[in-house]
Amino acid sequence: MLPFQTSNPLSPPFILLVDDTPSVLYSTRKILTYYNFKVTTARNAEEALAEVKKTTFDLVVCDINLPGRNGLDFLNELKSYDPGIASVVMTGSANSTAALAIEAMKSGALGFVTKPFSNTQLIESVNTALEQARLVRDSLQTEFYTGMLENLCSALLNTMEGDEASSEGSSQRVALFSRAIATGLRLSADEVFQIYLAGLFHDIGKIGVPDHILRKTGPLTAEEVYEIARHPELGAKIVEQAHGMGTAANFIMHHHEWYDGTGYPQGLAGTAIPLGSRIIAIADVYEELTSKRVYAPSRTHLEAIVEIGAGKGNQFDPEIVDLALKVIEEELLRS
Repeated sequence: MLPFQTSNPLSPPFILLVDDTPSVLYSTRKILTYYNFKVTTARNAEEALAEVKKTTFDLVVCDINLPGRNGLDFLNELKSYDPGIASVVMTGSANSTAALAIEAMKSGALGFVTKPFSNTQLIESVNTALEQARLVRDSLQTEFYTGMLENLCSALLNTMEGDEASSEGSSQRVALFSRAIATGLRLSADEVFQIYLAGLFHDIGKIGVPDHILRKTGPLTAEEVYEIARHPELGAKIVEQAHGMGTAANFIMHHHEWYDGTGYPQGLAGTAIPLGSRIIAIADVYEELTSKRVYAPSRTHLEAIVEIGAGKGNQFDPEIVDLALKVIEEELLRS
């Protein structure tokens, strides 16, 4: 049984071990250090909380019955200091203690072991809890970066679209339409979220396109077309730098691919185009057609539906066009 592998092999997971029985502290610490975990010990909740305030731990392993404080209260207070920290509880074998351990799991514990436990039981529980905690921390970091990027995206796109009042909020509408389509296709919550993010940031790469090209009303030169065609790749490079945004970046990269392979930047065709990109392509074109632009008048809802329907099989995935248009219409009725 190997210890949990962190992204930095030179920095093994740091565990806080809490138990009021010296023999349990000694034996459990010995097991954990044998498997190359770093361990700090505490004999009660007060000592443990003092350690948490001054040190960042990857995991807390604690007895469910701590002196002077219920283990559930300790776990709840622990979360107020570090919402992403993992915890494993150690329990006795009595039924009442097992029931308490289940309540601890509801309070955020990611695993428990029953005393006396084997080395394998302890390490398996610790590794599982650390992996689940990593996913929690990834989610928290994604929410953090998403908030920052939403503000950045709104500011940048409003600057680019500032002369066109009706186009303000365009990216937000593409994101909402894309999310509604993905939900209608019964995709997983994570897929829906990544598609929403990609819809929100799909045109952020336009910050790298000269302003005079974006606002040009006449025909574009070959060089200007090339500059415009770079924006999906530029946008993907911007977004992929944020933690947890790699999937969204890939959707952004390919949202101008055409189903028949004549799109850009890579000329992908059919299902080789990521599903999220195929969804955003429909939402983006609908928004483009129905919004006021410097280079074209806006179309009516019906005109946009007819034009997108005509693109089945060449520009758009024919399997999702009808559903996408129905969902967009429902989304408009709700707004």
